[in-house]
Amino acid sequence: MNDITREELSQNLSAIEERMDKRIDRMERSEERRSDDFRKELALRDTQLQRELDIRQEAFRAEQAARDAALSEKFAGFFAAQTERDKALEKISESRFERIEKDISSIKADTKKVGEDVNGIKVTMGKYLGGAIVIGAIASALLGVALKFVFSLAS
Repeated sequence: MNDITREELSQNLSAIEERMDKRIDRMERSEERRSDDFRKELALRDTQLQRELDIRQEAFRAEQAARDAALSEKFAGFFAAQTERDKALEKISESRFERIEKDISSIKADTKKVGEDVNGIKVTMGKYLGGAIVIGAIASALLGVALKFVFSLAS
């Protein structure tokens, strides 16, 4: 080997240092590029995830709105059926009350007629009883006269 001078060694070390600086610069740029690429990829993923979440949320809201509309329709149908049932029950109740009122009116009229018939029977019975009493009195008087006559003949 030959001897290296201080100058040659210095130049050699400078050249090595330069190459190493270039390598380090390249490595730093490469790492910065990778880091930037990674940040960009993360940003794209974040954007994609945000879009996906927004789409899912919108789909959920649409589905919930559809469920709410279906439930509203079910409730509306139920309330309409209840209203119709209530109307039918009201008509039945009204017809029952009308029938009951007619029956009560009929009972009142029948009671009044029965009362009049009883009064008529009382009057008729009074006439017949009065006549029977009169006939009984006459028959008793005639019997008394006939017995007097029969006893007066016998004595």
